[in-house]
Amino acid sequence: MLGIHIGPRINYFRLMKHYERCKKCKETVYELLRKEFGNVEKNYSIDTSTQPEFFKDSNYYPKLNEIFNKIGKKRNKTDFVKARKLSGCDYFIPDKKIIVEFDESQHFTPLRKIALQSYNEEEFSFDVKKWINLCEKIHAKDNDPEYRDEQRAWYDTLRDFVPLLNKNFRPTIRLYAKDFVWCSLDPENPNDVKKFQSFLRTSLPSIEIINEENPVTARIIITNQWSGNPEKAKHLLENVCDKWPKDVKTKILQSKGAFIQFQWPKNLTREKIGDNKNPNPEAVKILKDCADRVARKVLSIELQEKLSSRTRYVSFGVDSYKEKISTTDSNIHRLHIELVCCVDLKNGTWYWTGKSYPTPGQENGLVRILDFESHFVDTGDDKLMLLGCHDLTIYSNRGAATTKQQWKKRTREKIQERAKEFHPEFVLQHPHETESKLTWNAQIKELQRQIPSVKFASSGSYYSKKYGKRDPLDEVLAKTKNHPTIDFIINF
Repeated sequence: MLGIHIGPRINYFRLMKHYERCKKCKETVYELLRKEFGNVEKNYSIDTSTQPEFFKDSNYYPKLNEIFNKIGKKRNKTDFVKARKLSGCDYFIPDKKIIVEFDESQHFTPLRKIALQSYNEEEFSFDVKKWINLCEKIHAKDNDPEYRDEQRAWYDTLRDFVPLLNKNFRPTIRLYAKDFVWCSLDPENPNDVKKFQSFLRTSLPSIEIINEENPVTARIIITNQWSGNPEKAKHLLENVCDKWPKDVKTKILQSKGAFIQFQWPKNLTREKIGDNKNPNPEAVKILKDCADRVARKVLSIELQEKLSSRTRYVSFGVDSYKEKISTTDSNIHRLHIELVCCVDLKNGTWYWTGKSYPTPGQENGLVRILDFESHFVDTGDDKLMLLGCHDLTIYSNRGAATTKQQWKKRTREKIQERAKEFHPEFVLQHPHETESKLTWNAQIKELQRQIPSVKFASSGSYYSKKYGKRDPLDEVLAKTKNHPTIDFIINF
């Protein structure tokens, strides 16, 4: 006898016949959002103007004005904004300041595609490419009134941009009505709630927590490609705050190298830098100031206050933008800098250092940090040693035996000598990627041999575009620290 297995709660005949404007679906999504976030409001009106000129003081005005003009030009309809304020969003989560839109087919028009094609995808949490493809596939049209498609495309754009215009908001979530028969889910069924959460993950990261007993350090481990976009970095830290166990407090929260990236100043030429191995101090200061401005927007006063109840220090990498990741076999001749920031949340002090020991492939591009003393932070309560990604290889015995450049030898010797004298309690490394348990193993052993009492932690992404095979995550986590940690595993 032939058996046909139908999964729990899904009626596939109903899926084929289901009407996408089902009221029960919208009500079920509402209840599922309440289950996930608590308080949820329907048809909430965001206090936002519909006129592009209202945003003239924003950095996003040129982009919004461009989109507005492109939408109007397509069919020569420019008088499509009829309301002074943006109409209500489908759902709003006030505690998190998140707009949730439930998009039915009429939203996927050629004009919406025009708007989406102007987006910088990394600034938005929903899948912009998927939404563009749906616009091409559905090709919806609504000419009642005749400017309806222009109006809808523009208002959807504004709802997407609200979090970029107002830093208190988190990225807008978008759900596609036909992705699922939403009314087949039961908000009281844990399995159905998990299924709904899988749709939210395209907009919000899934955070798995590995919490050892009495953790000293907290680490953010990202398991996918990470752009270093400042807005995403801020929202990720907020999500970590939300998920942080209430009964856990650590000494340090650290994240990866290039957790944030910033644009290289256009007028800062190689001539102004001088020799990148021994750069002009004024040029380095300009770069640190650029990094500091971006980092302070990410780690706002409000976010510092939230984190201060969970940890004492926050440490992360801040790089100037570059396409390649700094690995031993990557050749990066373009000028760049890789900085490390550590913030003492107790007294609001910011400490800056950066990579002093480049990989062979970036020796002609990396603006080195020559202030070796900046690697050592004494807060009065704790003594920290901060290292950029490749800086840890100053403890490579193999490197010591093969390195011929005198400037590298001096760098290695001076930092090691200062570390022995300083005797840090914590050494924090900020690699870009770590997918092998052996990547830093020899260097960590030599560091511990020289400073036996040191607490070491590393926090690179568990991801690589280049290498397909990775060691098991638990083994990588165990080999990149020597004390109890709480690890926030970020899955996109």
